[in-house]
Amino acid sequence: MEKIIIELLQPIILKKENCNPLVFKEGTILKVLMHTPKGLLVCDDSNFNFTVSLTDKNKVWREL
Repeated sequence: MEKIIIELLQPIILKKENCNPLVFKEGTILKVLMHTPKGLLVCDDSNFNFTVSLTDKNKVWREL
């Protein structure tokens, strides 16, 4: 299986009620775990995972 990684071109801030926001800075490298019809499931070095939208490609993130 091909390993795909992405780089953030803009910061991403994840917010959840009653939790501190998680900030992923510009330049952060994330590993792609799975493709979905509308996005990518990615994870950071601590194995925290979330999705990024395919419509944000080359705006918020880019494939390396």
